[in-house]
Amino acid sequence: MKELLFLLCRYPFDETNRMTLSVLLGTVSDWPRMVKLINAHGIIALAAYNIKEAGLEKNIPAEAMALLEEGLMQSVVRNTWLTERWKEVNDILTKAGIKHILLKGMALEHTLYGSKGLRQMNDNDILLTREDSHKAWNLLQKEGFRLEPFKSFLFKKIIFDFGRHLPALYKDGYMIEIHDNLLYQKEVPGSHFPDPFKDPVEISINKTKAYILSKELQLKHLIKHFEGHTLAGDCQLRLYADIKLLDSEINIELPEAFITDPLQSNRTKYRRAAYKTTINSISPKNRLRFIIGDTFPSLKWMKNRHKCNGFEALLFYPQRIGKLLWLW
Repeated sequence: MKELLFLLCRYPFDETNRMTLSVLLGTVSDWPRMVKLINAHGIIALAAYNIKEAGLEKNIPAEAMALLEEGLMQSVVRNTWLTERWKEVNDILTKAGIKHILLKGMALEHTLYGSKGLRQMNDNDILLTREDSHKAWNLLQKEGFRLEPFKSFLFKKIIFDFGRHLPALYKDGYMIEIHDNLLYQKEVPGSHFPDPFKDPVEISINKTKAYILSKELQLKHLIKHFEGHTLAGDCQLRLYADIKLLDSEINIELPEAFITDPLQSNRTKYRRAAYKTTINSISPKNRLRFIIGDTFPSLKWMKNRHKCNGFEALLFYPQRIGKLLWLW
């Protein structure tokens, strides 16, 4: 199974892998389960692409192949839609004189993956300077983008001090995340990194000018992003494939525990690790405010989180207090 998954997430298709791929496809006994696993790894579009390029569609049950092809088509449609939504953001920021750099999915889809819908994504990530990130965040809200309800009123004064990016913005089902640094965690004091805005790489997306990171910085960011997801229990082949496609010689491994179960973030050990990472990313003066707000979120947030009425939501508060033990 492992060898098959790794072959299915490669790009571009390598003719020398055709025979091996054919043999491995023939070893799958439970295709419904296999399709679910491929989808969980975020590579259903790549899997369909590689199988079709190899001409091995008939080696797979028709129903399973139909699901893979549907996944590829959905990814193509989704990426096309996300690209159009990004153009709206680009127009707003460009008119305001704010320069941004595309990160992760959008940058990779329109360069390494050839704009074929093969790099699955759900949102757009952009990088701005810290000063411009706040300007852009406020500007987009004036243009109809909205925030999700705050978890706690205590968070309002520290919203820029925790998390991997500024609070996500939403409009008509579209989500954009604004980053003001390249690291998964806040930059460690004393660390030095090249200025990503000094020599960004210019590309064209459907005749619209865009910028991405240099290969060196993009690789560093993707590795840090991969490590952060692994720590939090969410380790997909999609992220691994990005890094290997950018640099096939890079020494990085996908932990064995995630091969058959890539999405484990609900497990207590990973939730604890993610929580401690968030706490450590917050400046010491704001940590207590965050901890209180996270432990005792608003009743409105709790009702939405647990899909229940106010009385039922109150019953969930005691278990949140247990998160305090995760600090040790």
